[in-house]
Amino acid sequence: MPGSGPNSEDMARQRHWKNYAQGGEAVFVTTTVLDFVHAFQASEARDEMVRVILERCRSTRTGLTAFVVMPHHIHILIKLPAKLPVTEFAKRLKMAAAHRIRPLLPPSTEKLFDAQRGLNRRTFWQRSFRSAAVRDERMFWDIAEYIHENPVKAGYVASSADYRWSSARFLERGLWSEDLGLDLEAVLGDFARREASLNT
Repeated sequence: MPGSGPNSEDMARQRHWKNYAQGGEAVFVTTTVLDFVHAFQASEARDEMVRVILERCRSTRTGLTAFVVMPHHIHILIKLPAKLPVTEFAKRLKMAAAHRIRPLLPPSTEKLFDAQRGLNRRTFWQRSFRSAAVRDERMFWDIAEYIHENPVKAGYVASSADYRWSSARFLERGLWSEDLGLDLEAVLGDFARREASLNT
């Protein structure tokens, strides 16, 4: 369960990230939208980003412990399968997200990208991403807590479990195991039901 050590925020803010995590390692990953555009401001875009994260982890058999989708960035805490380096996982995740989310953006948001895109009109994310291998159990749970507290610190909710676009409520409900991480089928089903109820 989550620890109370202070190191997770220090780790989240460190300047010299090294994207060297290899298959089999637990990894904290952050990726940010180009020029900090609030591409996930609308519920529809956040819903789609959650689906991309869950489906990508399921298709690659990546263990997922924690995630959050904020207006211009995402955090995830994963355990990579044996032969999948973090660079390949992040590349495919970002490509899938850009492909599925860009068509959902209103013209006013789409225009915010123009100053940074240059000749590449398809750019959605900032170049590369940030990651760090997590080899200490207390640090692992501190990072999960840091991820879940993002929307609380931003003032969106009073409790992390109340934020629709994070894994906090799923961990609270016991939908996690050490071997597999989050039960992705259960989480996908729960998320779909909640999305349907909130959108009707």
